[in-house]
Amino acid sequence: MKPPKWPIRLLERFCPDELLEGIAGDLLEQFEADCRSTGARRARRRLVWNVFRLFHPYILLRNHLTVNMMNMDMLKSHLLVAGRHMKRQKFFSGINILGLSCAIAFVFLAVLFIRHELAYDQFHSRKASIFRVYHDIQNAETGQSKHKSAVTAVPLSRDLAAELPGIAGFTRYASSSVTIRKGATPYDEVVHFVDPAFLEIFDFPLLQGDPETALNEPADIILNTAMAEKYFGKSDPIGQELELLVNDTTVTLTVSGVVDARQEQSSLPFDFLMPIDQYKLLLPESMFESYNYGLLENYILLRPDTRQSAIEPKLTAAVEKYSTSSADEHVEYGLQPLPGLHLEAEVTGNALYTSPQKLYFMAALSLLVIFIACVNFITLSTSQALGRFREIGVRKTLGALVGQLRRQLVIESFFICLISGLIGLILAAILLHPFGRLIESELHFSIGAFEIAFLLGLLLVIATITGLLQAAIIVRKHTQDALSGKVRLAGGQKWFNDSLIVLQFSLSIILIIGAVTIRRQMQYIQHKDLGFDQERLLEINLGNTADKEAGRQLLARFKQRALQHPAVLEITASMNNSREPWTKLIFDQTDGSKEGLFYNQIDEDYLQTMGIAMAEGSNYQQDQRNATDAILVNESLVRHFGWQDPLNEQIPGSNFNGSHRIIGVVKDFHFSSLHQRIEPLILALDDGAISSGITGLSTYVWPPNLYQALVRVGTGDPAPVLQYLETSWKSVAPDKAFSYHFVDASLEAKYADERRWAQVMDWASVFAIGIAWLGLLGLMRLSLRKRVREIGIRKVMGASASGIAVLLSRRFLILLLISSAMAWPVAWLMLREWLASFSYRISLNPILFLLVGLGVLALTLGSVGWQSLVAARVNPVESLRAQD
Repeated sequence: MKPPKWPIRLLERFCPDELLEGIAGDLLEQFEADCRSTGARRARRRLVWNVFRLFHPYILLRNHLTVNMMNMDMLKSHLLVAGRHMKRQKFFSGINILGLSCAIAFVFLAVLFIRHELAYDQFHSRKASIFRVYHDIQNAETGQSKHKSAVTAVPLSRDLAAELPGIAGFTRYASSSVTIRKGATPYDEVVHFVDPAFLEIFDFPLLQGDPETALNEPADIILNTAMAEKYFGKSDPIGQELELLVNDTTVTLTVSGVVDARQEQSSLPFDFLMPIDQYKLLLPESMFESYNYGLLENYILLRPDTRQSAIEPKLTAAVEKYSTSSADEHVEYGLQPLPGLHLEAEVTGNALYTSPQKLYFMAALSLLVIFIACVNFITLSTSQALGRFREIGVRKTLGALVGQLRRQLVIESFFICLISGLIGLILAAILLHPFGRLIESELHFSIGAFEIAFLLGLLLVIATITGLLQAAIIVRKHTQDALSGKVRLAGGQKWFNDSLIVLQFSLSIILIIGAVTIRRQMQYIQHKDLGFDQERLLEINLGNTADKEAGRQLLARFKQRALQHPAVLEITASMNNSREPWTKLIFDQTDGSKEGLFYNQIDEDYLQTMGIAMAEGSNYQQDQRNATDAILVNESLVRHFGWQDPLNEQIPGSNFNGSHRIIGVVKDFHFSSLHQRIEPLILALDDGAISSGITGLSTYVWPPNLYQALVRVGTGDPAPVLQYLETSWKSVAPDKAFSYHFVDASLEAKYADERRWAQVMDWASVFAIGIAWLGLLGLMRLSLRKRVREIGIRKVMGASASGIAVLLSRRFLILLLISSAMAWPVAWLMLREWLASFSYRISLNPILFLLVGLGVLALTLGSVGWQSLVAARVNPVESLRAQD
């Protein structure tokens, strides 16, 4: 039984020469004895173990660690040969360097983006002990999860801290749009309300103020540095006053701290912080103490000796002391570690959430691009290796060993990779800011230990694979054959190169089909009929409070003033806006189940201004404007309940203590993104018709009122109209900021993420097909160089230039057809999965797949055919004189 070779070779690497023969002999004798006594398999394992046991100072320190100057001279020689080879093969070296440089730049930018996303919330010193509480609403019978959300009840973390001793601290994190006034100037701002422990749990360092007392008083407010400069310029903001306008109440606030604006990599961004007690100004007291309303996020800090696995199972039981589940639903509570919030996919509630699929997508794109560049490098290098047989033969004749020749080829490959890496870093630095704007991330160009190790590792892997593949082709050939130059690629080696080309173009075709399909879906979304007219429609924040009568009066005054301008066509109002999810109400049913229905409070001109059509029944008439029992529903709600005569039906619910009338059914219109189907919706002038039946809500807007004015303007320059609307607004609401946006822009923003990543896909496709095309161009040129004599002979024998061009292009035509056949089913499956995330989507069209394949085929064969025609038109006498 022969022993494995590699353990003895490993021993030769580290064992001193004077000990090697004796130790190796002993090991082999022991191996033979083990084979007889225990069998070959155990003998091999024991031989390996015995070799590794020799890694100890007595053996290692017996070596004389000296620098072999001959190796340094050999390295210089290898680099010199590499430089000369690049100089002789400028065209092919240029293709390799250009392709690798572009690919390395793309990969480096992708690595910067991925590391940026993974760094979220890492700056908090106690991040491992901070958790966000979420609830999981499950089917009571099956246990299947219906919805996971971190938007939970106000008293949740407070009650958990009281029940569970493993919790060291807690804080709530709520947000609301409010009016902040300095002097006579009002501003619409988003304020976050937190518990005093917020600054103790999280590491948001105060540049000014005391973190232990900055939120102790109800009138305290903390600003970040950007807001401090906005309101107070260069003056010291500490102790300065601002006014908070809520309902008919004006609260004077005192600036107690300025926080570092280091929030670009935080899942909890904020401009203003206020004590949670002030949140009561925006909510009824009953909602502040109830578990029926999900309004904010709850965070807890665990004690150092408490683990998540120990406390998480106790959460649900602790909450059940304060709240019970319904008959058809069971609520489980869980914890999310702070460092994972930014990439959390299952649980909703994080405004700065980034889908992990984006990171996978970016990593996959970068791998595809670098793979395509590597295929170019490998195929061109191995094909060029055929021209170096004589050189290798001479070196072998002069005594070069196989290992030395392998090392030479690897060093030459690494030399090209190193040049490409340096150029790639320069390209990455140039493209950093455009790339950051494209993906909306503030990336910073930094080269630390990780980046250097990653880049060198990547280059070393590419160089090693390429060098060893070249060596496998040419080094093992007999010296006589190498010197004669008559060696050709074996069938298996040709198949390997062709397989790489097929895979390279398959990936390129998949990328192009994906980019075109994503763009078509975006165009479909942009032009799909949403069921209402979004053009020339403005949304103005009315800044209303819970006082519904005051809200109606403000709208009436604004309407009267604004409609005097001829370009202001219509005005209406709504509770919800186009940028945020709409309010969803929960109605308990008589069987113990719950129904969730969306709700929007409107005024009587809503349908006409929005261009929403009626399906049956009637809109609010002049005599119904004060009716509090009349409601409208959409077609989806009618289908949801299976009604045949909706005008004679009632919204089902066990808590209704009065009747309501459904006076009309509106045609379905999209009030959320096209990722979701149209949900059941109630429209009403007043929530009084259904308020008694409401037992819970999932909301971004509450209590009900008219918070947004919608203004339809005429065609032409909008600037004068906007100026008039602002003047009108200031005349009727001088204490409120004029804040507006166009509805069509808000709707487009819902798909900005897909649009940005479609652009990334476009650029990746350009990189991929460009690099692949360069590689094919180089391969064709190399192939023509090797067939110069053949072309000359065919010309002498009477072949036409076009016939020769077809002959030379046939191989690449077959490879591209195989690439298309492989790419199409893969692209179909991947895009079908992506389109499934849209409830409204285009259909995959086989013609698109065919056109992309034909386009790539035409581009490639055009280039290949042109080179073939040029070669075929060369004087055959010159071709026959050429050497192989």
